Amino acid sequence: MPDPNADYWTLRDIADHWGVSYHTVRTYRARGRGELPEPDAVFGRSPAWRPTTILRFQRPGQGARTDLRKNTTSE
Repeated sequence: MPDPNADYWTLRDIADHWGVSYHTVRTYRARGRGELPEPDAVFGRSPAWRPTTILRFQRPGQGARTDLRKNTTSE
């Protein structure tokens, strides 16, 4: 279990916390469908999130059609 008191979590930390594979979380990020919040920081090419960002994030349920959700970030 990742440390909730850490400054930042990586994709691997998020995967461990959610109980999914690293590849799944990486795919969430690549698809950009709101399955993962925007990172709080980027170190080089590595995104990072504050633990509170992930702990407060309302994750879509299994089978959620996130591809049909309206993209509000581009408006």
